[in-house]
Amino acid sequence: MKYTSAKYRSLILAGLALVSGLSSAVAQDAAAEKITYDEHVKPIFREHCFSCHNQDNKKSDLSLAAYGATMEGGASGAIIEPGDPDSSRLWGLVAHIDEPAMPPMQDKLPEAKLDTIKKWILGGALENSGSVAKVKKGPSLQMSSSSGSAKPEGPPPMPEKKSRQPIVYTPRASAVTALAASPWAPLAAVAGQKQIALYNTDTAELLSVLPFPEGVPHVLKFSRSGTLLLAGGGTGGKLGVVAVYDVKSGERVTTVGEELDVVLAADINEDHTRIALGGPGRIVRIYSTEGELLHEIRKHTEWIYAVEFSPDGVLLATADRNGSLFVWEAETAREYQNLAGHKGGVTDVSWRPDSNVLASGSEDGTIKLWEMEGGKEIKNIAAHGGGVTAIEFAQDGKFVSAGRDRLTKLWDPAGAAVRDFPALGDLALEVAITHDAGRVIAGDWLGEVRLWNAADGAQVAHMPPNPPTLQMRVDQQIAAANTAAEAATKAAAEVEAQKAATAAAADAAKKAAEALAAAEAVLAEKTKASQTATEAAAAAKAHLDALATEKAAFEQTQSAQASTGK
Repeated sequence: MKYTSAKYRSLILAGLALVSGLSSAVAQDAAAEKITYDEHVKPIFREHCFSCHNQDNKKSDLSLAAYGATMEGGASGAIIEPGDPDSSRLWGLVAHIDEPAMPPMQDKLPEAKLDTIKKWILGGALENSGSVAKVKKGPSLQMSSSSGSAKPEGPPPMPEKKSRQPIVYTPRASAVTALAASPWAPLAAVAGQKQIALYNTDTAELLSVLPFPEGVPHVLKFSRSGTLLLAGGGTGGKLGVVAVYDVKSGERVTTVGEELDVVLAADINEDHTRIALGGPGRIVRIYSTEGELLHEIRKHTEWIYAVEFSPDGVLLATADRNGSLFVWEAETAREYQNLAGHKGGVTDVSWRPDSNVLASGSEDGTIKLWEMEGGKEIKNIAAHGGGVTAIEFAQDGKFVSAGRDRLTKLWDPAGAAVRDFPALGDLALEVAITHDAGRVIAGDWLGEVRLWNAADGAQVAHMPPNPPTLQMRVDQQIAAANTAAEAATKAAAEVEAQKAATAAAADAAKKAAEALAAAEAVLAEKTKASQTATEAAAAAKAHLDALATEKAAFEQTQSAQASTGK
């Protein structure tokens, strides 16, 4: 195969770093315990597995009776990836993550035995106490710094023509069939009946409504530059098309495809020259953006659920409800990788921005990360009970997923869980993450679309696929204005009443002050009179006392004279 040098470098991943595949903290713990096949794991296999997987009876060509045979694997290949339980087929089966659950016709192994098997794998799958764990080297999950080349110059594209009149309004929204977030702007697209609603993800404000008269959009994708919005859909059993809109003007710039059934999956490549689409017809068709049919891929045997070009435009990933997942050369439509591993329909795919890793979500409940150099599965995540319905990478390598368990989840670039958002009212069908990875959007079967903060999981707003009509907005605004006017009138009346009460209180206070002053004058006068009377009483008493003294002295003199005369 032959590519341009830049694309070839991106495809071959020449700079891909290699790191240890062992989880250091847990692996060190396992190593300290020295869990080995001979001493710890073989007895578990003997009790539960040897009846079907021994040297004489190798069901699925697998024997677990000897270390070498166990590590060799069976008909489906190796079942142990030392240091990585999530990528080990054996662990997926005995832990009942994958199907068929093992051992068959038995209860799940006790947790203590499962813990032993897991620690054995984490510790390097040692044979005996004398074995030394070999560090497994594999592709790095670290994102290349080459991503982001499609960012446009200047301000990111946002709608300039704002027509907010919906094409169709229904009191109750139908299931959310498609969501998308711009890679560079605070802009999200929400699919509705014969329309696409565009919202500002910073404010949750409805910015514009784009018409999709062909029916219901089942896929929405912003171009890698964010300047175009692709919508694929139609009317079931009748018509399927892909329309492309200019984000700024809202004008439809091209329409391709005349499918006999609805388009379920579509994408536009990085330089806006090719559009790929698929659906119930099981055929992937690649068109030029002028409408010329360039290639048809007829390898899928079931409805095509996912189609996506790699961000660098080199590859094209397609998936179907039978569990098939293929990667093709975008230029030639030749098969590049057959990524087998999912046990249920593959519902969605998403490329990491550097084009080195592809994520796939499946009805089997798992998310798998695949590297493109060898088409190897590098991470298997038990993500959603009941099945994964949607998955999307952010610009920084984080990704979000939605599932039939009604949950929306945020994952770090290595595939570790960061946050579960509050459950939706019904099956979570679609998911998107904003350009700055700051907010997460999800929609469910009931037609509810929620916007959350990625940092703390707090719900910010709703962004309905069936926004109200302009007349409804006018009526709502009139009602709000009338309510505000009534409140203002009531407040004014209350102010006047308070003014009157205040004036009455002031008048009463004035009269009370005057009465107080008069009372104080009377009190002063009476106080003065009391003082005068008190002083007069004191003077009278003093005069009386003086007279009494004088009288006593006189009487004493008289008494003395009388005594002398005798």
